[in-house]
Amino acid sequence: MGILVASVRGDFVARVTGLELSKPLDDGDFGHVRDGFHRYAVLVFPEQPLSDEQQIAFSERFGSLEVSIRKDRPRAVARAEVSDLSNVDADGRLYAPDERSIYNAGNRLWHSDSSFKRVPAMASLLSGREVPPHGGETEYADLRAAWDALPADRTRGLDALVAEHSFVYSRGLIGYDQFTDAERAIVPPVQQAVVRTHPATGRKSLYLGSHASYIIDRPVEEGRALLKELLEFATQPQFVYSHVWKRNDLVMWDNRCVLHRGRPWDEQHHRRVMHRTTVAGAGPTVVDGRPIPVG
Repeated sequence: MGILVASVRGDFVARVTGLELSKPLDDGDFGHVRDGFHRYAVLVFPEQPLSDEQQIAFSERFGSLEVSIRKDRPRAVARAEVSDLSNVDADGRLYAPDERSIYNAGNRLWHSDSSFKRVPAMASLLSGREVPPHGGETEYADLRAAWDALPADRTRGLDALVAEHSFVYSRGLIGYDQFTDAERAIVPPVQQAVVRTHPATGRKSLYLGSHASYIIDRPVEEGRALLKELLEFATQPQFVYSHVWKRNDLVMWDNRCVLHRGRPWDEQHHRRVMHRTTVAGAGPTVVDGRPIPVG
């Protein structure tokens, strides 16, 4: 049958079938995937049992990969390019409630992966190795559609704004304030454009999320109120797709124009083993304190 890219939700989410991602893709098939990624921003690849090495190999077709900075618990994966977003330890046992890191709670806030880095992530690929029978969905919000839906008088001036993004700030939202000075030095605050233009499509989108702390050159509370207003607008139901995971789903999304968050499940009784690879971005969104034209 060949590769099929079929819309799941308008021009936001598509389902890709007819591929075995455990094997190298030829240039033609990869071109179809890349084009679908640019058009839809979220791609769902069902029935893709992958090893970490195979997931890395497919992810690297899109660019260099970030390495995990998580140090809050022993790693259950061997490769630094893979982030383990699971509720099981390195021996495969369920974490007790008091052992589970507060970092996991941060995944339930709307965010764009690595927006707290000067060069934020381009894409993320999440593999559902084991999924619970209920709950644990991942929700995605289309920041392109949100931008398009904003009234013209509301978009005026937004593309000139810069926000400070901070990992320490976002973790403070869920009550975590135990960073050492050394840990804070690893993730210093960075500046990001509030509006981005996609380099492949030319579409504008908002660029928001839990790491966004305040607007540069505005009173802190005023800037936070604006960011909250825009985030609430962008995550209305008409802009959101909720992915109900099946085992061996691989979902890929564009962090430049998509927010996501995880939903809760019964962590004390059901395993959820998810492995993520993250494609690094091509450059910063702000240079010399000003948003760059494309990013």
